[in-house]
Amino acid sequence: MCVSEKVNLPKNRLNSLKKRLPSGYTCPFHPDLLMPTSAQNMLVICSDQHHPRMSGYRGHPYVQTPNLDRLAESGTHFTSAYCTSPVCTPSRMSFITGKYVHQIETWMIGFPLARDEMTWARRLDQAGIPTTMLGKMDLCGGYQDGGFTDHRIIHHRKAWPEIPRPEPWPDRMRGFTRPDKPRLIREAGPRPIASQVDISGQYDSYDHDRQVTDWALAYLQDRAGKPEGEPWCLYVGYLLPHWPFRIPDQYFDMYYPDHLDLPFDAHFPNESLHPAIRHFQEALDLGAVDEDIIRRTVAAYYGMITCLDDQVGELMAALDRHSLTEQTTIIYTSDHGESLGEHGLFYKQCAYEGSVGVPLILSGPEIPAGKTVAQPVDLVDLYPTILDWADLEPEADRPGNSWLPLTRGAVPRRPYAFSEFHGNFFRHDWYMLVRGDFKYVYYAKERPSLFNIVDDPNEMTDLAMDPSYEGVLKSFEATLRTICDPDDVANQAKRDLGLIGPDGTDYTN
Repeated sequence: MCVSEKVNLPKNRLNSLKKRLPSGYTCPFHPDLLMPTSAQNMLVICSDQHHPRMSGYRGHPYVQTPNLDRLAESGTHFTSAYCTSPVCTPSRMSFITGKYVHQIETWMIGFPLARDEMTWARRLDQAGIPTTMLGKMDLCGGYQDGGFTDHRIIHHRKAWPEIPRPEPWPDRMRGFTRPDKPRLIREAGPRPIASQVDISGQYDSYDHDRQVTDWALAYLQDRAGKPEGEPWCLYVGYLLPHWPFRIPDQYFDMYYPDHLDLPFDAHFPNESLHPAIRHFQEALDLGAVDEDIIRRTVAAYYGMITCLDDQVGELMAALDRHSLTEQTTIIYTSDHGESLGEHGLFYKQCAYEGSVGVPLILSGPEIPAGKTVAQPVDLVDLYPTILDWADLEPEADRPGNSWLPLTRGAVPRRPYAFSEFHGNFFRHDWYMLVRGDFKYVYYAKERPSLFNIVDDPNEMTDLAMDPSYEGVLKSFEATLRTICDPDDVANQAKRDLGLIGPDGTDYTN
């Protein structure tokens, strides 16, 4: 079938397809138009809290992810991808708008996105490409559609009723601890298949994702019945492998007790950590964590990843079944990672690789197969990537790069990845840059950290106190200050969180 006016493709998509016309081809009905030889659909799959190295395609010796492995084999995966803030709402609000957290001021969970912020979903919808969101995007408050043409969610995150907060947010103050955090580790393990709710009374990750997958399968079946050539963009937001660390028996039993790696540097407490990270570890209040608790938590987490992979496999099988694979670009990523005991830490929030790093795979008709990209990237790039796919130009205030040219060997205009954190368990804010061999972390009111993540991928040796790296530190700080003033941004975040009083008192000190 040729692309014709009957198909009603937006002009920008016709122009895009025209560029990709096979040499010598003309449409017999409309010579100015062409056959759709390239991907006209987009599927974005975002999991929650997936450690960047814990997949088969990344060479993990135990975690079984045959469907993600197939996706990576058919496409290109990135080995140095990062979220822009390692906690759910800020990360997702950043990647849906293509702006850094400090640009949109969604400092933490509970901060709603302003309705007038443009999103890639709205840009596509305005261009005539219908967009659908199924599952978790983690918008807060009354604004839930995020600019999508259609959306369905299960968990609705409430927004804080007043910003700036009239009372100091205690989660960032000295001495604060969260009692649920150690309990989630102690209770890790299998769950009955019939269980429907987590400890908060909501659908747990498994049941949430089962419903989202069913919605997505129905969506793909419906799209298969539409006229050929009508483009679409589907976003599927999963909860797995987010805590609580509970998963049906068959997934837990795949790994417990011995088919797993114990985390490195798993000391509780860990006296060797940077002072800011030590405060984070103390706020988690994990206490002594014995080896069997670690094994159960790791086994449950591995099982959650494999369960997630099974559901991704269902989506891939549906694309195949409905003859949509050859017309669909797929992006798989996660909103942030999970420390899983590394450095004596669990959860996210910190700038170590397991927490701030994310998996990233692109696959589709025009994506090189079996390729790996080591260039540092971050999730603010999702916005220009999706607009690039749709032949739309991002606004000038979007700092990201499209990933599509990088899959074909292009050199990015921005040679670093950036992340920032203004949320719970840290008294003071931090900012991270990854460039070349190094990762730099600027801690407000604390000394910085510096790691050579090529020679020292587990980040065991902090080079910041070595005088021979003074020039490297100064170069990184200079780059950071081209992105934002870290101290001014930190003060604004604290004011919004009620942590700086009317007289200027900083309650986190």
